[in-house]
Amino acid sequence: MNIKKSIAALIVASSFAAAIVPNALIANAQTVQTVTTVETVLNFAKLNSVAAPTTGTIAIVKKTDGSTVLRVQNLKTEVGPDLHVYLYGAATPNKDAKPAAVKAVKYLDLGKLPAPFSGYYEYNVPANTDLSQFKSAIIWCDVAGVTFAGASLN
Repeated sequence: MNIKKSIAALIVASSFAAAIVPNALIANAQTVQTVTTVETVLNFAKLNSVAAPTTGTIAIVKKTDGSTVLRVQNLKTEVGPDLHVYLYGAATPNKDAKPAAVKAVKYLDLGKLPAPFSGYYEYNVPANTDLSQFKSAIIWCDVAGVTFAGASLN
């Protein structure tokens, strides 16, 4: 079966299922449970390199249980000592920013970025955090006092 026939069969099957499912749900309304697994993406941004070559994305997500998390996805960065993920109250600091100036801005340390410094990481955002107070998410090296990378938040 070629790809066009496979797609056409899938569309026909999907249409047929969509046409019969509502009636089945109505007939068995007392025994059917609806499961909702929708998460809301509050913010999504590309990580931009600052002091270390870095790629990946940041997503701030409201989970189905009401909690909020920050996800670092498809990350690839250099190895660094004592890397942390911060929600940051200003635009991403440039690579010449002094550590004292960076730390003088409101930030929320979500936790350490563990080795291997690539892949997927998820950080809990404390309940009642006012996300409008933060303009970027950054990966900060506490030992070197530099921003490895950052992503602008809308």
